[in-house]
Amino acid sequence: MKTNITLKTTAVATVLLGMSSIAGAVDTPPPVPDIYAKGPAEPRLNVTDMREAEKVAFALNEAMLQATEALIYVKGCQEFSVPIEVYSYPYSKTHFIKNTSYNGIALSAQLRDPIAGFGQLVAVAQPTQGVLNGTKVQGLRGTYTYDYVNNMMVNERTGVLVQGQNRSFDQYYSSVIKDFYFGSTYDSAGDPNVILDYGLQSVSKFGFPVNKWWQKSKNVRDDGQQGCTVFQKDRLVGTGTCRIVLSTTGLSQPDLFWQTGTLKVSKTLPNVNETELNGCQVNPIFNAQGG
Repeated sequence: MKTNITLKTTAVATVLLGMSSIAGAVDTPPPVPDIYAKGPAEPRLNVTDMREAEKVAFALNEAMLQATEALIYVKGCQEFSVPIEVYSYPYSKTHFIKNTSYNGIALSAQLRDPIAGFGQLVAVAQPTQGVLNGTKVQGLRGTYTYDYVNNMMVNERTGVLVQGQNRSFDQYYSSVIKDFYFGSTYDSAGDPNVILDYGLQSVSKFGFPVNKWWQKSKNVRDDGQQGCTVFQKDRLVGTGTCRIVLSTTGLSQPDLFWQTGTLKVSKTLPNVNETELNGCQVNPIFNAQGG
């Protein structure tokens, strides 16, 4: 992955997340991000060959982050880091993400058959109660829908129960929309083995909105090197600065996604210290040799 892809990713996010400064200066909404300034990408480019294992892994990642967002609303932006394992093997229909700490939260998934000309669904559920940073979480359930050209994923409603300060469980709902594109779609120096995405997320309590998050992700497939995946979310509306990063490394192959890493929460401002995103790159040695 060339350096200018990373710089461009950061620059676009900077434009989008500069709401308050832009609005305060000229009293108008922020402009469309540079990569979308001319509208959608050319239709022949605005597609990905996202694999089924990737679709499931990305849905599982998203669900784990949504549980974390509800936790943050309950307990505030308490900084922590926990180990994570993500596994998707469509051949055996085995798909899960879990916090491998003792009694940690674990989610499973079912991949539905694709519907020609429409897309494909991933259903995610939490079989048993688990703990995330000392708080009980249970009953997570949601459906993640990909379009047939694999450039969008929408989750209209994921529900999760989180134990509140009064020890009872409160119901939270999340909605998210993500758009995916190859690293080469908007930049000739990019790499088609890289999948990027931008999106927005809302969190509701008892059906009423309480928080809004900006999210972006990056996946580099393994090709003579270890693959890497980073999902990052920054809170835009809510009480205080907060960032969630799910960062994993390992296999990202045509029929298997199996990676381990960490889920981390920190009090970090948007656009700064994006260590994990910037560190997930195609090895320049392999890139120079043509992969």
